[in-house]
Amino acid sequence: MNNVFVKGLFFFLLLFGFFLKASENPNATLNPSKENISVEEQKRFGGVLVFARGADGSSMDPALVTDGESYVATGNIYDTLVQFKYGTTEIEPALATSWDISPDGLVYTFHLRKGVYFHQTKYWNKKVEFSAKDVLFSFERQMDKAKRYYSPGAKSYKYWEGMGMSHIIKSIEALDDYTIRFTLNGPEAPFLANLGMDFLSILSKDYADYLEQNNKKDELAKKPVGTGPFKFFLWNKDEKIILLKNQDYWGPKAYLDKVVVRTIPNSSTRALALRTGEIMLMTGPNLNEVEQLEKLPNIVVDRSPGLLASWLSLNTQKKYFNNPLVRLAINHAINVDDYIKVIYEGFAQKMVNPFPPTIWGYNYNIKPYEYDLKKAKELLKEAGYPNGFKTTIFTTSTRNPKGAVFIQASLAKIGIDVKIEVYEWGAYLKRTGLGEHEMAFAGWMADIADPDNFLYTLWSKQAASAIPTQNGSFYKSDAFSDLLIKAKRVSDQKEREALYLKAQEIIHKDAPYVPLAYPYSVVPHLSKVKGYKTTGVSVNRFFKVYLEK
Repeated sequence: MNNVFVKGLFFFLLLFGFFLKASENPNATLNPSKENISVEEQKRFGGVLVFARGADGSSMDPALVTDGESYVATGNIYDTLVQFKYGTTEIEPALATSWDISPDGLVYTFHLRKGVYFHQTKYWNKKVEFSAKDVLFSFERQMDKAKRYYSPGAKSYKYWEGMGMSHIIKSIEALDDYTIRFTLNGPEAPFLANLGMDFLSILSKDYADYLEQNNKKDELAKKPVGTGPFKFFLWNKDEKIILLKNQDYWGPKAYLDKVVVRTIPNSSTRALALRTGEIMLMTGPNLNEVEQLEKLPNIVVDRSPGLLASWLSLNTQKKYFNNPLVRLAINHAINVDDYIKVIYEGFAQKMVNPFPPTIWGYNYNIKPYEYDLKKAKELLKEAGYPNGFKTTIFTTSTRNPKGAVFIQASLAKIGIDVKIEVYEWGAYLKRTGLGEHEMAFAGWMADIADPDNFLYTLWSKQAASAIPTQNGSFYKSDAFSDLLIKAKRVSDQKEREALYLKAQEIIHKDAPYVPLAYPYSVVPHLSKVKGYKTTGVSVNRFFKVYLEK
């Protein structure tokens, strides 16, 4: 992935005072006629894909969620101003066809695509063209001082608040129906890439106003209307979601006629359904079953190093865990190499820093905490707990219950008695976001290939203050957070990298978490399923997927 080149070019242009201009001919072969499509490509059109995952999403409003399961649906229904080229970390035009950035990096002007229409469905049959008012609505509804669309306190914009977007954006203006201007409070190096993130998807203001007028505002999070390659048809919670091809899509039309997204909590049951052809593609396999699946003639297993990290959050606001000696003791008590063998069957790399080495700025000089029970016991004694203590760990029935047992057994060796508390996925996210846990598993897949997406979003003191938070350790280091703010304000990538290298040293010393793994992306599917990519930041997008006939 050439994310370093793309980022470096952007910052070079910005640093030397040029206007950065990305453009395209909005009418150029976006929807080629059948005469321009090869016979081979024409064979790709049609069919129904049945996709299965372990848990359902929590909302159809992408601004309200942070979990990848929700984005499986919303990422195919909605569009953003810019997007990531499928399978890569490269930015390309989407609902904005081009943009200009002022020499000081404070003003971004976007030229919007014309002739784009929101979906027409059985619950919204008006033909409405996308315009600047929809961008204003989609952003302003999340801003601190703006009128919130949902009832106060009813719902929160976790991503927006966690990333401090209200502090980043000074104003948003519609210059005309097809031109939108953002003015920032200060330079924000990742801003352009951030606009491709799911929580900044563009919703229809007309549809939202219609729901509000009819006292149905909550339906915005249940019955979505977007501009994406698929449109919503059905959601039976914890069972299935059905998406239909958008025949009027502004870009290249999807090959598939329909996508059925099924929820099958048990990994082995999903694998069995794949074997029998009941489903065609699945995520989250039992990794000890991968070898068996690969031997089957009709099944392929795609795997690749991902933009993923998985760790154990230690809530620094709770008794025991507010002591750095206790946190270090826990790190030295867990054999992460064995953890990866047991939990990931080797399909992961040992985690050392908060983000994976597939992203620039990774500090290779930092060494992992060594497994040393003697040292762990000494640290615990120094902290004032020679006989250990009692605590809890949060997990879910579908996500890493085996990992919780491993952690429980590991900490028992140094006298820490761990009780495992199991919650369903939605309740787990809510409780950890509010900080009810003492220890809890956490994971993150990059939204953009930039250290800021991990370090600031997940570990800054600003993120910890946004409740519900994505900073599950409630880590509030001033020294660490100050470096992240400085890195946002400079455009030169080498300068940013130096700041991030230092920030990683600080968090490693403070140990607010137990680094566990950089999991590989492992996706089994029927061999006839083509075009699905496990690389890049926009995963589980189905518009390029087709069924070989």
